[in-house]
Amino acid sequence: MPSTSATKNKSLIKFLIKLTKFLAHNVDMVLIIFYKKGFIMAGTINSLGIGSGVLTSDLLDKLRESDESVIIKPLESKITLANQKEDAYDLLSTLMTTFKSSASALDGDNLYLSRAVTGNTDAVTVTAESGSNVQDFTITNVDKAEADVWHSSSLSEKSTPIVDLGSGTLTISINGEDFDIEYTDQSSLNEIRDGINETAGESVTASVLQVGEDSYELVLTAKETNQAITFADTNSDSDSLINTLSLSDPLNNIQQAKAATFEFNGIEIVRDTNEISDLIVGVTINLNKNQEATDSASISISQNSTSISSEISLFVSNYNSLITNLQDMTRSDRETGSVGIFNGDSFVKSISREITSLVTQMDENRDSLINYGIELDRDGVMSLNNDMFATQYATDPEGMELFFSGDSKTDGIFTKLNTKMNEYTGYNQLMSSFSDQLESAKDNLVAQYDKQKASLDTRYEILQKKFIAYDAIISRINAQFSSLQMMIDAEANRD
Repeated sequence: MPSTSATKNKSLIKFLIKLTKFLAHNVDMVLIIFYKKGFIMAGTINSLGIGSGVLTSDLLDKLRESDESVIIKPLESKITLANQKEDAYDLLSTLMTTFKSSASALDGDNLYLSRAVTGNTDAVTVTAESGSNVQDFTITNVDKAEADVWHSSSLSEKSTPIVDLGSGTLTISINGEDFDIEYTDQSSLNEIRDGINETAGESVTASVLQVGEDSYELVLTAKETNQAITFADTNSDSDSLINTLSLSDPLNNIQQAKAATFEFNGIEIVRDTNEISDLIVGVTINLNKNQEATDSASISISQNSTSISSEISLFVSNYNSLITNLQDMTRSDRETGSVGIFNGDSFVKSISREITSLVTQMDENRDSLINYGIELDRDGVMSLNNDMFATQYATDPEGMELFFSGDSKTDGIFTKLNTKMNEYTGYNQLMSSFSDQLESAKDNLVAQYDKQKASLDTRYEILQKKFIAYDAIISRINAQFSSLQMMIDAEANRD
């Protein structure tokens, strides 16, 4: 019978064998328990020792993946959301600025001072500056102003010396100024032209016109209407330039300078030019051609309703774009579970609420945009009834302007809206502060991400080293177990 001591030794040896086998075959579970309990730090490995075949890089990858799913992935999702919010903010900022521009235009005086002109004809066209008086008038019996035009007798050459020409100085007088052009018996028609343009070009235009196969004439045209051209020559002989070119012959004055005449509301008006801007403040009358005796231009200058209507249409479009996007950004659909990017942001939600409140309000006279054909349906979509707007404008344009843009005593609806939009989009105002908040929140998330990422990197660098060390230990345990197994087997065989 074996002794009690021998029995105890065998029992101990069997326990050690079982423990060693358990550690060898379940080391990954043991290490995971140690890791979760915080006894093992972390890092990243590509390969381990070759002792156990248990502590593999795949095990570390799984441990890291578990950590990243809890620590890193949520931060990545938050950063992605922060980027999406910044993109959404850029869109919202653009829509707010565009809408503000519409409100500003409808609030400003320039829109209502714009003038439309009707009644222009081929003979008369009228333009009116912003703010000019609204009025009607007629223009009849137009006889437009003309510029003085002279031509010379014909010559067979234009670039060779003029035949039978002497020497002297031609003086051209126009509008109280004298211009002296010297010539010689070697001067050509082209040289005379060039001399006139160089000396008197600000008042007279000289050109050489080919009127036949070998026939050229010098043509002189005053640059301004109703300014007569006269000529003088220091050479009094027949070979002077005046006589050689027949510039003193009245028959060669093919178009005489004259003033413009017309009747304005039956009153005869005379002007030196065909562009009259000194008759009505801010109004320019252009005489394009002579009128027949029976012709008449009935001109009407009025407030430009077309520009106002166009601006109103643009306002409606910009409002719908802004509000639709605001609704998308703040939506919360319980059925589908979808939510807008700014669903939980009270600031963004307040924008549509405040804007809608302004555009639907009534003034102290119970006047509102509805009275001008601007309505909101049950979904908040704005529309413009053009016929209703045109009727209201035609009925009371001054009242509409007062309701829209106000005066020194009262703020119009678009004045209030423009003021509110300035609070949002102005320098260092609400939108700017909101942008700063979004940027700061994103920066904090990125900083947290970098910190946690660095912490995981460090942890798994340490864990890699420990796994390699544990792998070597297990290898030694395996070797020792083999020896121990041999000793136990030998002892058992003796028994």
